[in-house]
Amino acid sequence: MKVLVTGAAGFIGKALTKRLLEHGVSVYAVDLPQFQDNILKDDGVYFLNTDLADSERLAADLAEIHADIFYHLAWKGVSTDVKNDVQTQLSNIPLCLNVLSACKSAGCPRVIIPGSASEFAYSGEAVSGKSLYAPGDAYAASKAATQVICRWYAEQYDIDLIWLLIGSIYGPGRNDNNILTYTIKALLRGEKTAYSKLEQMWDYIYIDDLTEAMFLAGNRGKKREVYPVGSGIAKPLSVYIKKIHGMLAPDAPLGIGLLPYKFGSKPDNSILDISNLTSDTGFSPKITFEEGISRTIEYFKGLK
Repeated sequence: MKVLVTGAAGFIGKALTKRLLEHGVSVYAVDLPQFQDNILKDDGVYFLNTDLADSERLAADLAEIHADIFYHLAWKGVSTDVKNDVQTQLSNIPLCLNVLSACKSAGCPRVIIPGSASEFAYSGEAVSGKSLYAPGDAYAASKAATQVICRWYAEQYDIDLIWLLIGSIYGPGRNDNNILTYTIKALLRGEKTAYSKLEQMWDYIYIDDLTEAMFLAGNRGKKREVYPVGSGIAKPLSVYIKKIHGMLAPDAPLGIGLLPYKFGSKPDNSILDISNLTSDTGFSPKITFEEGISRTIEYFKGLK
């Protein structure tokens, strides 16, 4: 089997590449020039110098390699500081449509695009992919808009698109300003922490479980399905933070409740219903939060 992975140098892309290799899949990796050195170097990984902005060139490259699945992970503007930059977020939509157009022209049988559980952050119910969109920022709103237009396009041109609503991911190698990373790094440095009340119900999925779910969705998922992807376990966000606190610095002050919620008194939630993913593909998360966060803490200790 041959697959193409865009965003292959990123946290998810690199981990997915590794997982695909473990399953005997050949990976054609795509990323921006400034990130190409971070693409996994291994037998079975082939760098593809294509252009996502040029659907005809992309289609020609796809036809040449005869890819079976296209994992389109590339997305501009994933960091918190640009999640409300509307123009940056909207610039992703034509690239996604180019991917679908190229796959149609080249005869690539299946396309996997990761959306986000945050498309439904304020829906007030578990994320199933069937409720009304309720995003909390331009990033989530653009993901939702991309889902709508890409699923319409796939229906019009009979393209097998699977959309994944991915929850919060963690694990060694993710080193940005998400709340788990912030907590680990602050406590390791002996710094004071500050949070909202952390009453949000949250689902965290370890990177290895995520990539296995992505592999299974690509190989066993139903045509044009929408799958929430998480651990299937939701707890108040404070529970996860207190777990890290207990592992790293149980005597340090923990500033829960010092900050307001983003939108006043209304917290967002991330509760994922993964029942369809499990029944269709056999996916079952293997890594508990305790085990996964222990590995993640050791990773950050090694960076000191």
